This record gives sequence, C-alpha cells and structure tokens, in this order.
Amino acid sequence: MHLLDIHSHILPNVDDGAKDLDASVELLKMMKEQGITDVIATPHFYASEDNLEDFNERITSSYNTLKKTVEELDLPEIHLGAEVFYFHGIRKSAGIRSLCLAGTEYLLLELPNCSLDGNIIKNIIEINSNLGIIPIIAHIERYSKERGFKKLLELIEKEIAYAQVNALSVLQPPYSKTVNKLMKNGYISFIATDTHSVVNRPPLMDLALNEVEKNFGKKYSDMYIANSDKLLKIIQGAANGK
Repeated sequence: MHLLDIHSHILPNVDDGAKDLDASVELLKMMKEQGITDVIATPHFYASEDNLEDFNERITSSYNTLKKTVEELDLPEIHLGAEVFYFHGIRKSAGIRSLCLAGTEYLLLELPNCSLDGNIIKNIIEINSNLGIIPIIAHIERYSKERGFKKLLELIEKEIAYAQVNALSVLQPPYSKTVNKLMKNGYISFIATDTHSVVNRPPLMDLALNEVEKNFGKKYSDMYIANSDKLLKIIQGAANGK
C-alpha cells in the first residue's frame, strides 16, 4: 500500500513554500524517511491575484524542473495540483478543473477565515453538483470556530465534500483537540503535511499517524493510509486515461 500526501508546498520558488530546488529535494528526502511514497504539489492559487493560464504555465514549469532534478533519486513520486483559495463565483468557474489534484475530479479548497455564510456553503455544493468536482476542504480544523461550521460538516456527512487535516494539527495545540473530535466523529478523510519548509511546517506524517494510532487505534491510522492509497489509484487511472 502506498502513502500519498495530498497537500504540500514543495515546488521551488512558486509560493510561500520551498524557496529553491535544494529546499524541495530536502523536503522530499524527509518525506521518504516518513514512509511517504507519493506527494501532490499544491501551490497556492488566488483568483484575485493569479491569471489561471499564467499560473498553470508557471507551476508546470517548476514541476517539470523538480521532476527532472530528482528523476535519478529514490524519492517520493511527485504529482501536480493546487490549493485553491475560495472566491466568489467559484461554482461557475469551469477553469478550476485544471487545478484539480493530478487530473482527477478532486479539488483542494482553502476557505477564508471568516463566517462560513450561506453563499460559501452554496458554492461548495454547486462546485460538486454543477461542475462535477469534489472539494476536499484543506485543513478543516482551522474553521471550527467560524459561524456556519456545522453546515460545512453537514456537507462532509453527505459526501458533497471531504475534509483534510494537517499533520501538525494532529500533534499539538491549538487544533489537536478539535482534530481529535472531528476524527472521532468520522469527518476526516485525509491527513496531509501541508509542508512549506524544513523549518516552517516540516513534513510530520509519521508522527501524526503514530499519534492517531495511539489515540484511536491502528484501525484509524490504517484508514487514513488506505484513503490516500485509494486517491492515488484514481490519480494513476486518470493518468492512464481510465
């Protein structure tokens, strides 16, 4: 079984993640040591700042450079996606399909730290129903104190969207208690590193999975690994045109 990290900022010099190729390679080496076999590079996309075509060209160039640099090294396989920051009208933006995770129908969606009002909830629903894209809510633990969070959890319950938590949030306050509660109630599908650098949010996947096993048993930690493996198989199928 493979272990896929679905959220990372390992592409060199494209956002607030890895600043250069050396930093990218160092992060990949750390991931390898933690048992990560595959990783999706998910640079930040902000519709208010980024032109979609230019963004895709820029990240694809960075991705290709990194892939070439590590092709002779025994490191995790790199896939390309994006972390898309919510914007008004996203439910009508067919262009976001190009930002989905590695050619799949899954979109890593970051929400604003504000009230999760009816418009945001409606947009999430319609990303799924209108565009056929399934949102994965990035680091959902960050929104737990926002008004409307229960409505967001209802979407998770109905499998209109899925939820990801950060490995660091599993391990320490201020979010660890929230993460435990969400896990216990079955709202979380993925643990991811959301790694940015060796110093700032390093990959901590192995420690997070160990913590989950300690708190809830091996069945839970195995479930998160299995979920990542299922998504990887979908990615591989998309790459093969299946």
